[in-house]
Order: sequence, then C-alpha cells, then structure tokens
Amino acid sequence: MRRYPTESIINCRDLGGWPCPGGETAYLRAIRCGIPLPPTANDYALLRRLGVRAVVDLRGRGEAAQYPSPFADDPAFAYYHIPLYEANPACAEDDLPLTALYREILTAFGDGFAAVLRLLPTLPQPFLFHCFCGKDRTGLLSALLLAAAGVDATDILADYEVSFTYIKPFFEREIAAGSPLIWQTDLSKLRTDAAVMEETLAFLQSEYGGARGFFSAVGLTAAEIAAVEQLLR
Repeated sequence: MRRYPTESIINCRDLGGWPCPGGETAYLRAIRCGIPLPPTANDYALLRRLGVRAVVDLRGRGEAAQYPSPFADDPAFAYYHIPLYEANPACAEDDLPLTALYREILTAFGDGFAAVLRLLPTLPQPFLFHCFCGKDRTGLLSALLLAAAGVDATDILADYEVSFTYIKPFFEREIAAGSPLIWQTDLSKLRTDAAVMEETLAFLQSEYGGARGFFSAVGLTAAEIAAVEQLLR
C-alpha cells in the first residue's frame, strides 16, 4: 500500500502492492482518496506526475451541488459523478452504526455500484476515485475491487483500517477552525475499525456469496465481472 503525499486531497492511497493470486495488485491502476477541499497546486502537480486523467466522484448529488468538483470543468481530466450515498447531517441514516450503514449503501445503491464497476475498467490508468473523506463509500468500493482481484480478507481489513490514521489530522484541524465542512465532530464515529469491514465482508458473503455474487446481483455480465477482476492484476 502506497500513500501519496497530498495536501488538500486526503487519505490518498494506491491500491497496488497487496498480495493476490499470481503476485500482487498492480500500482498505478486505481488510486483512492477523499477530496473535502479543492486540491492545491502541489496536489495537481502530483496527479500530473502520476498520470491521472480520470476522476470518479462518489459523493451524493446534494454534496456535489453544494461543493462542485474542481475536476468537473477541467479539460485535463475526464470527470464522472456516480453517487453511492448522500452524506447529509439531516439524514437519519447518518446515525446508523457503520456496519448497518454499509449494508444500506450496498443494498440501496446497487445501480450506482453497477455503473461505477462497469466504468472503471474502461478508464485510462491510473484513475482516481473519491468521496468526501475517502473512508466509507470509497472504502466499500476499494474493498470490492481488492476482493475481485483475489486479495485476502486480512489485507482488505488492513487497507480499510488505516483510513482513520490518515483522515484524523484533517478533521482535527477543521474542527479546531470551526469549519462549515464538518458536521460530525465526534472523532470516535469516524474510526475505521477492522471489525466493521470484517462484518461487511461477512454480509457480502452471506447475502451474495462474496464480491463476485454481489457483482452479479447488481446486474454485471460475466464479461464485465471478468474485467473488474482483472483491473488490479
């Protein structure tokens, strides 16, 4: 797992380097992150050096309307907006335990997952995908991509668990500054404990038979599933 040294982009990590059948997941295919603030000039320079030309925004429609993506009108990037959940402090779902929230996202946003899973194998690599802080919607998609590549569950848990380490400094700074971006000031609710993802993977297994079964359930064809499974190999 490689973390990239970004500034306004947070929790920015490559999905390469995880053991999988035949070796390890490839670097510079898929980069996960959170984008709560417009990227800085140094962030843009890093993306250019990495060769990123496509960005997939997983935020909700309301979020994207309130805080439009800086990539949407940037000719240097192909920008795609595919909501996987509407993060909203007024929504009752935001008070759900994370395991229940993740089950809700997976079951209620099947069309969104199908759309993004069909899209990713067609994009120039590396591509960037993100939500607000890069831990929940981004974390679920990352877990599915890693599982599709045959990465062991232990490593999927590790990839998920480290998110809190990387997002905590950002939230502490924004809370201290009274930032209007932050409605959740209880850092304990922002944790990414391995047990949460472990329960989520168990749900995928019991409900769908694992990641491949989930892909089929949301409507992907055998050829589309095969493309997702090869994405990180």
